[in-house]
Amino acid sequence: MNRLSPQPGTNARDTSVYGYTRRDFEPVKTVFRSVVRARRGAGAALSIYVGDECVVDLWGGSYRSDSLQLLFSATKGALAVCANMLVQRGQLDLDAPVASVWPEFAAGGKDRVLIRWLLTHQAGVPAVSSQLPVIEYAAGRRATEELAAQTPFWEPGKAHGYHGLTIGPLVDEVVRRSTGRSIAQFFASEVAAPLGLEFWIGLPEDLEARVIPVQMGDRSGTEVLAAAATARQDPSSVVSKANIVINPTDFDTREVHAVELPAANGISTARALARMYAACMNDVDGVRLLDDATLSAACEVQAAGLDLITVEENRFGLGFYLPFARIPFAGPTSFGHDGAGGALGFGDRESGLAFGYITSLVPPLLGSDPATDELISAACDCL
Repeated sequence: MNRLSPQPGTNARDTSVYGYTRRDFEPVKTVFRSVVRARRGAGAALSIYVGDECVVDLWGGSYRSDSLQLLFSATKGALAVCANMLVQRGQLDLDAPVASVWPEFAAGGKDRVLIRWLLTHQAGVPAVSSQLPVIEYAAGRRATEELAAQTPFWEPGKAHGYHGLTIGPLVDEVVRRSTGRSIAQFFASEVAAPLGLEFWIGLPEDLEARVIPVQMGDRSGTEVLAAAATARQDPSSVVSKANIVINPTDFDTREVHAVELPAANGISTARALARMYAACMNDVDGVRLLDDATLSAACEVQAAGLDLITVEENRFGLGFYLPFARIPFAGPTSFGHDGAGGALGFGDRESGLAFGYITSLVPPLLGSDPATDELISAACDCL
């Protein structure tokens, strides 16, 4: 598998910032400029909507206006949008057992696992015992078959632990059996196409040249949190088996970009990420993805407290992260998801703010770029 090289024409030392900022959001541009300069030429892009209007659309460093970036787990925001749209349409019953649509999943004592628990990371199968490589969690049968046979690592519904890769094939199989379409196919036709999003789960080959490879910073590690890294030292631990420690550069191959991996390989622009969240809350050019009742239900706390995999206190709604200490978003009415490469997308129901940020520079600890806190603060001050 060949590593991807920088786009032709990008300047690794360029710290210029380009794009549009509505006049009352100029302070955000000032902060974004400092973010790009601190990255010494690594790419970053930021897009912000308020209601149905794009008020910030900026890029800089090695990015061009149409640069694409791998989102890693920020892709899970798209997965959550699709799942909640299917609930809204009556095509997905959250309180039905997974086995009611996927009979093979009943093996290993999982006959009472609810579809809801797949989205809330409570199903107890954050890994398979054989510890499959990343590519096997993509479209294909091996991961699906092994997950169906897997005995849960804890009693389903009684605790939660981040299903970092397995949430992809788990939810995808339920969606396929319920609708006849994969999550990637549903997203492409029902979300990306109506909104005109440059956002793919399974990237067409002719767009590969626009993807900016991830860049490991000088202090970048491969742990999510120190506690998780410690737990992973025991090869028999569920943390170890869940592949919680990854090398982001392993995702920078055409093979990984091309497959359908709805947990981790979405490739997008910042403006597409923000526009998707805006359309969850408002009518955006005639498109509204989630109605008020569906969005409210999606943002109710489903699981909270100690995450058995990331070994941190966090909170989940229906597929979305809800604000917690490490990812406060814009406040208590926010919902969204971050990604290991630094990407962050979210919406805030109270303010109507939708936020999309991508970067090519992996932060010191895998997860959203710490710079987003300052950008979010600046944006909220401008409201």
